[in-house]
Amino acid sequence: MTTARSPRDSLPKRAHLHQVFESYLNQLGLRQTRQRRIILDAVLASGRHVDAETIANEVKKTDSSIGLATVYRTLKMMTDSQILVERHFGGDRASFEFADQGDEHHDHLICKQCGEIVEFYDADLEKRQEEVAKNLGYKLIHHKMELFAECLGLDKCERKNSK
Repeated sequence: MTTARSPRDSLPKRAHLHQVFESYLNQLGLRQTRQRRIILDAVLASGRHVDAETIANEVKKTDSSIGLATVYRTLKMMTDSQILVERHFGGDRASFEFADQGDEHHDHLICKQCGEIVEFYDADLEKRQEEVAKNLGYKLIHHKMELFAECLGLDKCERKNSK
């Protein structure tokens, strides 16, 4: 059975990531600035997948002095500190998702029209992948799957693009 997750479904509490990020910055001899805190808060509020431009637009609502370059640098620090994982789902923009998903494996379905990213888990598909590896003489230890598709019905994409 395939189960899809919306971006905000089952998000673990991530309040501890403020401390993780501050500890990482301390190791580098840097301080937690107001701008970095605002960016981290925007990432935490964003859900599972986010890009730098979206975060930049959000943080400008709180502090218009925060530029895109600051957002990119801060996202890089969050990736280096293992808070985020940078993903490339095609196209020219990197997307970021939380690294602390533990054993919560999921795959991705990406709409090529509107860019929506749907996380899903399918037990039968997972089992089949293990069988394929075994039949080819391997033991599957890890994988990531990205399926690219188009929404069934333009109205769904039109609603997403009109936001």
